[in-house]
Amino acid sequence: MGCCFRGSTAIPPPPMETSMPAVSVGEYSGLKQEVLIQIPACKVHLMDGGEALELAQGHFMIIKTFEENVSLATIIKVGDDLQWPLTKDEPVVKLDSLHYLFSLLVKDGEPLSYGVTFSEASLGSLSLLDMFLKDQSCFSGLNLSKKNNLDWREFAPKVDDYNHFLAKAIAGGTGQIVKGIFICSNAYTNKVQKGGETILNSSAGEKTGVVARESMSNKTASASKKNKINKNLKRVRKLSKMTEKLSKSLLNGVGIVSGSVMAPVVKSQPGKAFLRMLPGEVLLASLDAVNKVLDAAEAAEKQTLSATSKAASRAVSNR
Repeated sequence: MGCCFRGSTAIPPPPMETSMPAVSVGEYSGLKQEVLIQIPACKVHLMDGGEALELAQGHFMIIKTFEENVSLATIIKVGDDLQWPLTKDEPVVKLDSLHYLFSLLVKDGEPLSYGVTFSEASLGSLSLLDMFLKDQSCFSGLNLSKKNNLDWREFAPKVDDYNHFLAKAIAGGTGQIVKGIFICSNAYTNKVQKGGETILNSSAGEKTGVVARESMSNKTASASKKNKINKNLKRVRKLSKMTEKLSKSLLNGVGIVSGSVMAPVVKSQPGKAFLRMLPGEVLLASLDAVNKVLDAAEAAEKQTLSATSKAASRAVSNR
């Protein structure tokens, strides 16, 4: 999948930076990681509660980990701290020439929607990104404006309605894994693309209605909205950290990273059951797979914390 992009970059990195070559990692001769696409100077906003909150800015990188010809994970990273998995059923919408909307249905809440803005200098490189996204995600292009001046703060209320729709569509099932490749069903793809286009292309009057309803909110509603935003920011940080740990764990032999929460994942029952898929199956090919890994890691973390707590209690008692 996407082999034609292997080793390429949309724009060469600055002299002080080096891209990651396709090299073997550790004792696994067939395990490799490489930067497929790198585009400088982008910004990412979280669309939440009708608002747009800046999360990160810096180089936009697509990094793939694979073993032989089997893709284990595709990761998007922006700056130093923000990253998330890119999956075959992940809805990605190109709103105009410079603005993209990535949406992930992560457990415990509605989809996290990231608004990515590229600079005018990147225009000539985005066709390569579009080609990759068409092959590696549930991609659609709307071309809402030729002026490329979309304001995420004004657009955010539409994304709330879009997220409600996506949550139901994604939960309904997306496809199947066949011979190591995740296949999205045509029904799912058509539903997401056509439904998303209808919502995101909605009239200005509908957006005004949302704003009008919000203006009637009281202090309690405002506090509730702030709490929701804080909760989703925590979800963003959790997803970024888990994505980083998953990437490192793959490079160290699927789930074994000293000192991280991923170390006990292979020892937990949910972790063992899911990681048996390797090699020969796609690890992070679908949003459902991402959530299963998050569940496994969370279960392992709880088991570890519980064991540590009991051991500490016994030590205190013995003392």
